Amino acid sequence: MNPAFIVTKEHRRFNEFANAVRKERTIGICHGDAGVGKTLSARRYANWDDLEPYITEWGPRGDQDEKHYTLANRSRTVFYTPDVLCRPKTLMEDIHRYQVRIGSCIDEHLHKLDTAPRSMNRVTTLVELLIIDEAERLNATALELLRDNHDRTHLPMILIGMPGIDQRFRHYPQLYSGSSQK
Repeated sequence: MNPAFIVTKEHRRFNEFANAVRKERTIGICHGDAGVGKTLSARRYANWDDLEPYITEWGPRGDQDEKHYTLANRSRTVFYTPDVLCRPKTLMEDIHRYQVRIGSCIDEHLHKLDTAPRSMNRVTTLVELLIIDEAERLNATALELLRDNHDRTHLPMILIGMPGIDQRFRHYPQLYSGSSQK
């Protein structure tokens, strides 16, 4: 965690919004001007500053494993920023890979002393929220894939973007925009 992070009213609003989206198992839109703290709030909510390097460099583990397992279990969230020209197939592969890795960390935390065999199919269900930053980068096909994935798995999702993103997604009636960053 960044020790210099200041918890503001807007950060608390983002946490409330994320918790509501998670509880209702829906898709939410968070939008606002650049620099108001949308990305920082989302990364903090997901513990992503600590978890991203750990799950990106997947391989042999060391002394810090338990710390990361605990952080993953606490947030149960994947934070993802698509490339500028993100291909839909790459988007879905990346998200699935992050879900498996975060889910594996959560599973390790939950079963520290349990020696019973575990199912790898279950680890993706341990992730309870997907946050996608810079959502305006997504094309219509990518949005349809995300919506279809949500319909099949009921994985709650937050799409973060600049003002106007809510208008771009207006033809998705299942989107929850009860709270947004301003």
